[in-house]
Amino acid sequence: MLRPLRFRLVAGLIAAALLGPTQIRAEDAMTAQELRRIGYAMMAEGDARGAEALAEALLARDAGDTAALMLRAQARLKLGRAGSARADAREVYRISDKQQARFGAAMFVASSLVEDGYVTRGQLWLRLAAQAAPDDASRAAVAKDYDFVRSRNPWLWNFNLRANPSSNVNDGSTEASYTNPGIPWLGPEIEITGAQKALSGVEATAGFGVTYRLPPTATTMTALHFRAEQTKVQLSSEAKRIAPGALGRDYDSASVEAGISRRWRPETGQTTYGFGAYASHDWAGGYDLSNALRLEAQADRPLGNGVAGMVALSAERQWRLDSAVRSADVVSLTFGVQRQLANQDRLQLTLGGRVTATDSPGLRNNAVTARLAWDKARPLAGFSVGGALTFEARDYPDSPFDLRDGRQDRRMSLDISIQHEDVQFYGFSPTLDIRAARNHSDVGLYSSRGLGVTLGIQSSF
Repeated sequence: MLRPLRFRLVAGLIAAALLGPTQIRAEDAMTAQELRRIGYAMMAEGDARGAEALAEALLARDAGDTAALMLRAQARLKLGRAGSARADAREVYRISDKQQARFGAAMFVASSLVEDGYVTRGQLWLRLAAQAAPDDASRAAVAKDYDFVRSRNPWLWNFNLRANPSSNVNDGSTEASYTNPGIPWLGPEIEITGAQKALSGVEATAGFGVTYRLPPTATTMTALHFRAEQTKVQLSSEAKRIAPGALGRDYDSASVEAGISRRWRPETGQTTYGFGAYASHDWAGGYDLSNALRLEAQADRPLGNGVAGMVALSAERQWRLDSAVRSADVVSLTFGVQRQLANQDRLQLTLGGRVTATDSPGLRNNAVTARLAWDKARPLAGFSVGGALTFEARDYPDSPFDLRDGRQDRRMSLDISIQHEDVQFYGFSPTLDIRAARNHSDVGLYSSRGLGVTLGIQSSF
């Protein structure tokens, strides 16, 4: 317990604070630092009420004493008044000009919220703590706590905002003409003009997604999903010159999707099975484009020595709202293998096939895809780096552009992703995605090239 003299000094200070400055005696003239030290000694000895009273006396001297506010916050939390405790800590975060104090206050609020079951609000305060973190060690501690809190939160939120200058926002042709598909009065070659040509511009995309995880069992986890995304297009002056009648909104797009997924791993097995069902709606150019229903199944299994395998099956029904004949059934099968290298880098090879069945001859096609992806484990000069090379071959056997041999497309793309983790704003870091793509088609109308640079933000933890 406190020594009698120290107790009398503290009691005198509290009384002086209540009676006014004219009642302060010589023995009450202790420094604020000394009194705070006594207050924390009280907390260590379990005297939360005494520490609260002392903190209030200090605040009567100086309402902006952030150390006293934090002392009272800790005392009130100990006394079961978490709401008042958080109010004190929030005030410290608001008024303090010291980074360490703001960091400690934000961590206090976050911890208290999580303990009371307000997990999502706790995550928001952890992001405030990340912004106020005074050093790398503190930021690492926030990231660790955030991962733990996220694992306890049934709600998972995802937001994205990105801008993408592109040389081909409409997926138009980069050829000058294409061969006449057998219509004599059009001549041997048909010139590609206007909006059929590749148009440059800027795409701006905003979206969000939310997942709600139902209480898991020993072997299963079930989740509900929703996402929405909107893309707006601004054409360049060059695009407007090439296609005077085209407007950026002609290439706007939007989508919403809702679904349910379930993961299951038998207690005695190593294979994890996943199942999902999703319904979606798409818009293009401001008009309804399609409705779709998709079913998915996947199996993942570790193969040993840092290698894991995957097989996935997807079946989708698309109902086109712009033209019923374009409605389609799409079935795809994918195999993948992932290898973790000695330096912790990850390599992934994916092979897949897809069949699109439709009453529209121009859309009916078969495709095979190969993709090689690499993610570097350790940052390079503060940058996280990853990349992927994709090749796809499509065969349109009934294409009206060549009734004998059909149409063949060969698509290649290179994607590079860079995230600067050393630059953070509330736990988010800037990202740079570069995509170079080319489609070589034996029908020039569909041959295209595109280069896009996407600037965005992404969570660092």
